[in-house]
Amino acid sequence: MARVKALTTEIGVCDTADMSETLTIRVPAEEKARWEKAAAAARESVAEYVRGAVRQRAQAASQSPWEPHLGSADVAVPAPTNANIRRAFARRRRHKG
Repeated sequence: MARVKALTTEIGVCDTADMSETLTIRVPAEEKARWEKAAAAARESVAEYVRGAVRQRAQAASQSPWEPHLGSADVAVPAPTNANIRRAFARRRRHKG
């Protein structure tokens, strides 16, 4: 009977669970050429350039347009009271005329 050595390597086995997903898209040749030119200007590969653009767009879509402004005014404002609100509405009526 022939003796078979165990198949072992010193390099770790590739685990597909750790691999990233692949997205393939088709674009017109002119658009690809524009992406290549823009990526070259940014000194990035086309893949990195497109990944960055997609990340920016996804982040912008998930962010409220008001979010950058929230907390930007650090001003102590008195709590609204009925007197303050009545005074504000009275001023509006006087200005309308």
